[in-house]
Amino acid sequence: MTGNNSIYNRIKNAMLADGTLPEDFVLREAPEQGLAFADGAMDGTIRYHMGPTQNPDISGLTLVLEMASQERFKDSANALITHFQNGGVMLPVMDALQDWVYDHTEKLSPEALGRFARTLLVQSEDAESIKFAITVLEILDQEPTQDLKDILLDLAMSEELTLFCLFMLANFEDGNDLIFSLARKLRGWGKIHAVSMLRAETPEIAQWLLKDGWKNEIMPEYSAMVAIKRGKLLDNLMQDNVSRDMYSLAGELMGAALTDSPVQGLSGYKKTGELLAVYLDLAEKYAEKLEDYSNLFDIRDFVQKSQLENKDSLLQRFTELLEGSSCRSCVEQAMDMGEGFYLGKALGLDYAARAMSTLRREWDTKYDMIDLLLPEKQYADEIISLFEAELPLDEMATGPANELGNDEKFRDYGILSYVVQGLQLVPGKGERLICAALYSPVIGTRNIALNTIDKWRQADYQLSSPMVETLERLKEHEVHGPTRKRLEKF
Repeated sequence: MTGNNSIYNRIKNAMLADGTLPEDFVLREAPEQGLAFADGAMDGTIRYHMGPTQNPDISGLTLVLEMASQERFKDSANALITHFQNGGVMLPVMDALQDWVYDHTEKLSPEALGRFARTLLVQSEDAESIKFAITVLEILDQEPTQDLKDILLDLAMSEELTLFCLFMLANFEDGNDLIFSLARKLRGWGKIHAVSMLRAETPEIAQWLLKDGWKNEIMPEYSAMVAIKRGKLLDNLMQDNVSRDMYSLAGELMGAALTDSPVQGLSGYKKTGELLAVYLDLAEKYAEKLEDYSNLFDIRDFVQKSQLENKDSLLQRFTELLEGSSCRSCVEQAMDMGEGFYLGKALGLDYAARAMSTLRREWDTKYDMIDLLLPEKQYADEIISLFEAELPLDEMATGPANELGNDEKFRDYGILSYVVQGLQLVPGKGERLICAALYSPVIGTRNIALNTIDKWRQADYQLSSPMVETLERLKEHEVHGPTRKRLEKF
């Protein structure tokens, strides 16, 4: 624990004037191979989708506690780092470790553990070790100090550490205010965790939850129901003279709560039927934009699959709005402007010609139009000719490399990948696009091309000579191990 490049110092040095961290600040460095977890993502996944480990082996951590109680602090710190470098993660074993402490107080020195843990907070270069320290400090019978509070507030600005800091900050007398201050500064997993623990003790907090609390850089679905319940959305919609802005906000917010993934949504809310009825009252007054009708369509789909007591009356009201002249006129105008095609198709409007026209004009930004057109084999040849003409395929097929394709310079490969994936629906069409994708430097693009070829083979399509030749050339030159192994099946 040198402290010179400690996580605490890194956070303090990177802090901006407004008390936030730069968007590119990360504790979890991307590995050379494989997927990188965003800061906070591993603990978020554990908390929301996995939960505590059953009967975990915490012997390595209990040994650290015993050594620290003997003031063998350097040995304890090194043992911690070794434990976590070997794959240990703190969150799923947190409860078990705290239970062990309660059951073995005779082996431990609270004073020594407190000194060790506080030192870890500011000197450790290992995030999991800091989480260990907070886990220990949370259950020590020590007077909370302003100094400790300030350290936790600084550490909490890293989305990787927010959750553990929240556990302890919640125990301070002004804990809810501290959580609120953090929630307003965070953007990702840290914000999700802060919102989940935030109590709407004041009108200011309730309004913030409704307007901003559920919006984050991960998935608004994680926080939408918290905002609906604690922000009292139903009560807000039942007020006199509800504004159009509040109506629009309600549609967005409910739209983020229509599924039970990643967390339970409106299906588990006892006031959903009442909420939707009030929302429809406002829709009859305010619905006029494409977003309004798109929200109504999505919510109607939710109602159709629901078991709500007022399901039939709700469906009738939704249908009347969506089949009304105002909705159809709005969607028609939107499609003329190059928007709203998905809703237009769902409503049975004539969308295909205008979608293809939009694709011709804006192929590099509206290439998802192929999802509307290819499933029904509409304009397939024209779509293929368009992308063959617009994409510099010969320049793109430079040969296999280990490129991940995340940089802006690989933007065309993202478009090519999207189109080639769509070609799964039309076996035998677009071979030139597929061959270019097969011999591209981007790993993902090559594998998407292999996916499409695999689908074609399943449809009993006989590969042409150029495609077979490209596959053989790829087998010869492939540099990415997993892709090379996969090629053995082709």
